[in-house]
Amino acid sequence: MRASVLYTILILCLFACDAERPNPDNFLEYTHPEFEYVNAKPLSDLNYEIKNGSFGDFHSLIILRNDKIIFENYYAGYKRSDLHPIGESTQSIVSALTGAMLYENESINLDTTIINFFPDYANFFKDIPQKDQIEIRHLMSNTSGFWWKESDQPFGSNDNDAYLMSKSADWVAKVLSTSMIQEPGTVFNLNSGHAVLMAPIMENLTGMDLEAFAKEKLFDPLMITNWEWERIPGDYVNATWGLQLRPIDFAKIAYLYLKKGVWDDHEIFDEMWLLRSTRYRERGSGFYGYGFFWWRFSEIADVVESLKQNDVFFSWGSGGQFLFVVPHLNLVVVMTAGNYSNSETMAFAILKEYIFPAISDRFQ
Repeated sequence: MRASVLYTILILCLFACDAERPNPDNFLEYTHPEFEYVNAKPLSDLNYEIKNGSFGDFHSLIILRNDKIIFENYYAGYKRSDLHPIGESTQSIVSALTGAMLYENESINLDTTIINFFPDYANFFKDIPQKDQIEIRHLMSNTSGFWWKESDQPFGSNDNDAYLMSKSADWVAKVLSTSMIQEPGTVFNLNSGHAVLMAPIMENLTGMDLEAFAKEKLFDPLMITNWEWERIPGDYVNATWGLQLRPIDFAKIAYLYLKKGVWDDHEIFDEMWLLRSTRYRERGSGFYGYGFFWWRFSEIADVVESLKQNDVFFSWGSGGQFLFVVPHLNLVVVMTAGNYSNSETMAFAILKEYIFPAISDRFQ
């Protein structure tokens, strides 16, 4: 009895949110980090540093290890019940839905050119070399060849095409009217407009509104009951940065990928899609690359230098919305924040300096 009480106190001291006690919430059970070969001291130190502002405007941190929740906490007044914008991580949800679509209909091919999905915008393809060669896979890998300025321009600047898109009366037209600069499939260029085009394409292929498809094929199986999904002109969901989820439900997406697309014996997408969508396809910089709406660390990234194997893939939303999946460690790390400047520096530092070193069996 005494051991059981001490165990409960340890759990509540480490994970307990300031405003509420944790509940399994129809997801995984909670356990103490030490039981899953994770040293509790670095996590306690990290919790202290987050609370004291060392990592900016930080909102939540959830860690899953060996099919258990070993850490969950909320900051800056946030609670588990609160929805949180996940930014461009919305695109990783779209990637999961693409996998579900392909699993349901094997006749769909990502090599299909996109021109036939947009008959009302045919004039944007007319007499423009190579634009009619853009395929669905080029959208998902950010290699369409569009002349698009985004990652090197601050959002809010008239030189930022994503910002101009967000202010336009027709987001689809803004993307499709863009000039070409490269042959499709040759050069990576981050473009939020790619995911915008995925909503009408997927609705055409599935015959369903994308949000309805998400509810049926992803949210309902994962017992995600609370979300908000912004709509854009044309009444499509904002498939590039418009989804809000509770962080604990955000964690379910990462856990689904850790489990290779299977949830409670229900296969949502197959393992082949996991491998296709998360493998290192395109070089985004010297430190990370890109798959199909998922990121990977390169071999020279110092974040992963302490790991026996670099199999980390992650979802990355502006402001600090991250899902990190580390299959060989059976590990998921979820972060949400409001850090709209250098959010990746803070998130990567948390992994490198606190979480990865805390895993005592990481070299076994």
